[in-house]
Amino acid sequence: MQTETPAPPPESVSASATDTETTNDFSGLMLMIAAILALGFLASWGWAFFVVALIFMIFMHELGHYLTARWTGMKVTEFFIGFGPRLWSFRKGTTEYGVKGIPAGAYVRIIGMNNLDPVEPGDEQRSYRVKSWPRKMLVVSAGSAMHFIMAVVLLAVLALFYGVQNGDGAWQVSRTSQASAAAELGVESGDVILSVGGEEVTGFPQFGDLVRARGGELTEFTWERNGEVITDSVVIGTRLTGEGADAFQGLIERDRILAIEGTDVAHWDDILTVLEGREGEFVDFTVDPVGEKFPRVMIDVEILDITSVKNPTVGFFGVGDEPLLDKFGLFGSAWHGVTTFGEWIVVSGQALVQFFTPSTLGNFFSDTLGGGTDLTTATDVAEQREINSRALDIRNPDEERILSIYGAARLGANASFEGQLQLLAILNVFIGVFNLLPLPPLDGGHVAIGTYERLRSVGGRKHEVDYARVLPLTYAVFAFLVVIGVFALARDIIDPINIG
Repeated sequence: MQTETPAPPPESVSASATDTETTNDFSGLMLMIAAILALGFLASWGWAFFVVALIFMIFMHELGHYLTARWTGMKVTEFFIGFGPRLWSFRKGTTEYGVKGIPAGAYVRIIGMNNLDPVEPGDEQRSYRVKSWPRKMLVVSAGSAMHFIMAVVLLAVLALFYGVQNGDGAWQVSRTSQASAAAELGVESGDVILSVGGEEVTGFPQFGDLVRARGGELTEFTWERNGEVITDSVVIGTRLTGEGADAFQGLIERDRILAIEGTDVAHWDDILTVLEGREGEFVDFTVDPVGEKFPRVMIDVEILDITSVKNPTVGFFGVGDEPLLDKFGLFGSAWHGVTTFGEWIVVSGQALVQFFTPSTLGNFFSDTLGGGTDLTTATDVAEQREINSRALDIRNPDEERILSIYGAARLGANASFEGQLQLLAILNVFIGVFNLLPLPPLDGGHVAIGTYERLRSVGGRKHEVDYARVLPLTYAVFAFLVVIGVFALARDIIDPINIG
């Protein structure tokens, strides 16, 4: 997200530092507020809240630049949220503050950011370019610093009011699926599963491995409920693998077949028995579809090749997981916010490096174009359902994509309040790191240029970068980021993801 870009030269200012000039026309500002309220009424208040939260993040980023610039004696002529036509503004002293019509970023205009920026002789000592290197670095890094502070605060708030996932991976049952082995056993929300087939459960991923390997087998489960330990056995159910789903036109991986033309089926052998000799026919199935809450009847499912499938199903028990949380006090929560922030900084840096490799970028562009083709030409039921399942199921992680503003807002709008705070913390860390990439026009580009000038000035002779030579790179980077943003937006529309 580009939150600081060059703006048109400010209008001449004759007011003193204590004068205030306010635009009397509030219609533009009222229109923007009305648009946010309409979003809440027509879409959801989750959308409205998250859009406001994103605008606040952008505001805080620019506030960091503004406050440090003023503190270090630099002259700030504009502080605007948004781009395009002015909706509302006022001037106090030498700075014009306001809101513009396109809420896609914000900017603070500091005079003399480079040698191409004309500065009145009387203002030269208040320009960015004459300040010391430490002061320059403080100002250009302040935007990311504000993101980092917000991330730490959000992480601390989450730890204080919601708790933190237990470090040993402990979990409890959050829900059970209908017509599943878990439902047959009577497993309930809040139960803690202790062992499967005599093997101790150490975490939900390992529990999944134990279950998948035992599809169709009578297996002993031990679980705890309100201090009471319960042991019972059940035949673990199954769901289709990709190979198994390919045997039926219209079914996809992770679907569960519950009945065929009214006959209950629990395992692949049951399916083979019911469908013996019926390849090529069209049959009605009752299915528990992946990504949907309730079973449904699928009419006229074509039976393809079911006899040569080698690995048709995997085990399915039918429970969701909810991590057991540790509670922290005020100071413990603050420390957790700091340590988790440090971990996320590393992860965000690694993710950015990975994303901007040629292979990952190539996959991102090709998958986006391919996703668009799939969505517009998917006449096959299974193909369309596979597209939909990617939008609904977090078990299909996609590490080779980046979110647009719309994608982030969509995730936030559909999340719980806790999920919204978590996503805002993640976004703050990522945006803060992203803005420090050493490329103009990002903040990190100013850091790199300022540091280069500092190193070249060692020895007493001041060196100043000629921005006329930097502009082609600036425009190229900006154009590339716009392309990335357009593709990310398209990807989030045609192939959205969900965080749960």
